[in-house]
Amino acid sequence: MKKSLLLVFAFVMALLQQAQAQDRTISGKVTDRATSQGLPGVTVLAKGTTVGTSTNADGGFSLTVPSTATTLVFSFIGYASQEQAIGNSNTVDITLATDTKQLNEVVVTALGREESKRSLGYAVQDVKGEEFTQARETNVVNSLSGRLAGVQVSNSTGAPGSSSRIVIRGAKSISGNNQPLFVI
Repeated sequence: MKKSLLLVFAFVMALLQQAQAQDRTISGKVTDRATSQGLPGVTVLAKGTTVGTSTNADGGFSLTVPSTATTLVFSFIGYASQEQAIGNSNTVDITLATDTKQLNEVVVTALGREESKRSLGYAVQDVKGEEFTQARETNVVNSLSGRLAGVQVSNSTGAPGSSSRIVIRGAKSISGNNQPLFVI
């Protein structure tokens, strides 16, 4: 009886060791190619899986991946996504280059749809950066006053740094919150 119990215990331990060997921990650091500074908030995913993490404030990460994972995908806003083969290494250090794509004449419409300015069937207004510097207001929101049709800007107190209230085309919200979303 003792021999069979010992044999079963050894068999279970061998299975647990095999299950443990299927996953491994990969760590490393993600830096900016131009400045060599660590990038916080970079998404690190094992390609073909849902296993992922993001980098800490110094650009460091640690990720437990299954043994079937062979590639890590690094992505960050404003930087070109990059794939890196894992191989047999447990440490992956990578540098990301900035993405130089320019955004031209894109208008964000309802529900996050992005359209070209020319393809819209209605008028769209925009304010150039030079117009903000000409106004010399205490905050950017006050600079919008009188520059866009249907936009009413009112100061709460008039003191520098105080908040402003913006109403676009009248008070039409059921909840009473008419504050707009700024897309920069």
